[in-house]
Amino acid sequence: MARTTKAATNENTRGGVSKRAKKDPNCPKRSKSAYMYWLAENRPALSINGRSVVEVAKAAGLIWNTLTEKSKWEKLAAEDKERYEREIAIYKANQQH
Repeated sequence: MARTTKAATNENTRGGVSKRAKKDPNCPKRSKSAYMYWLAENRPALSINGRSVVEVAKAAGLIWNTLTEKSKWEKLAAEDKERYEREIAIYKANQQH
C-alpha cells in the first residue's frame, strides 16, 4: 500500500474551490438552545480565576447536566424557536418570488 506524504496531500488541496455554499446574510439567525441562554447568564461566574475557555466549557457542561430546574431557559429557547420558525417562513416565502 502506498503511503502519501503530507506535502503531496497539501499540494492537492491547496487553492482548491470551497464546496461550502455561501450563507445568505439576510437569512434569519438560528434559535438558541436552553443551554446557550443559561451559559450566557452564568459564564461570568464560571470565568473567575483566569480559567481557560476549555475549563469554563467543561465546568458549564457538568453543571448544566446536573441542573434540575431548567424551565426558565427552556421557555426562552422555545420562544426563540418560535421566532426563528416565523422568520424563516417569511424568508423562504420571499425567496420563492
